[in-house]
Amino acid sequence: WFLFFPFFLFAGVIENNISKVYKEYFPTIHINKIIIKNFKPQKIVSIDISNINPKKSNGVIKVNKQFIFYKIEANIKVLKSTEIINKNDSFSKNNSNLEEVKFKNFYSYPVIKFPKNKVSKIYIPKNKIIYQYMITTPNIVERYTPITIISKSGGIEISFQATTLESGKEGDFIKVKDKNNKIFKVKLNKNGNGIL
Repeated sequence: WFLFFPFFLFAGVIENNISKVYKEYFPTIHINKIIIKNFKPQKIVSIDISNINPKKSNGVIKVNKQFIFYKIEANIKVLKSTEIINKNDSFSKNNSNLEEVKFKNFYSYPVIKFPKNKVSKIYIPKNKIIYQYMITTPNIVERYTPITIISKSGGIEISFQATTLESGKEGDFIKVKDKNNKIFKVKLNKNGNGIL
């Protein structure tokens, strides 16, 4: 038993460092096992974890400047579609659910909690993991809708109506057209007004 104790001690230090990186990146991950390959018990002088890509289930770290290969076996709670989600649909328990899945090599960051005030950026089929690139903030104004334009100059505020030529979110610059058919750009505020 004592012959193996140093290996478990040193392997535990390595596992803790690997585990920390994954848990910082994926707070909902549950690591079942970390397999360390080609590791011989030795005094650990340095551990370099900068090569870890937490989107992958395997990788390389440096222990005492030597490459050590590892693989993790884990589960992670992610948002999955339970129904078809169309573009601009919001996320709710009617169309999606948090589900624990086996950790795999993710090409993008999965959504790990219900997104508030977000809508789908694209069409999402049923039973698909939802990734960050698939969600977005909803538009505050849509194309061809009337909005109020506010212009401030020399302490005087003027407001008038215009029609949007583009959809947009808060902070976006969009093109609008006034009643004289003049086209110009305005910045959208949180109330959906255009600021000149």
